[in-house]
Amino acid sequence: MPVITEAGFELNLKTKLGAHWDKALSIFQNYGASLSWDVTNVFLHACDQSKVDEVLKIMEEHWTRHLQFQHPDIRGQVRGAFGNPTAQTFIRICTETLGLKQV
Repeated sequence: MPVITEAGFELNLKTKLGAHWDKALSIFQNYGASLSWDVTNVFLHACDQSKVDEVLKIMEEHWTRHLQFQHPDIRGQVRGAFGNPTAQTFIRICTETLGLKQV
C-alpha cells in the first residue's frame, strides 16, 4: 500500500476538514506511515459524507485502546489473538459508519 506523506494529507484534506484539521492531523501522525493510506482514505470518505465527527471518535478510541503501545514503525501490523483489531476497525468504519460496499 502506498504511503501518504503529511504534505499529501494536508493537500487533500486540510480545507475539507476545516475545524477538525488539528485532531485529524494528530491522528494521521499518531497512526504512522504504515496506516497513512487507510487514514487518508477514511477521512476523505468521511468528509464527503459529513461524518468526520464519527470517524474521529472511532479512530481516537482505537488509538487509545490498541495503537499507542505499538512502535511507530510497525503500528497497525501486530496481530492479536482474535485477529487484527486495526484492520477490523478500518473495515467497521468503511462498512458500518460510511456505508461503503465492496465491489
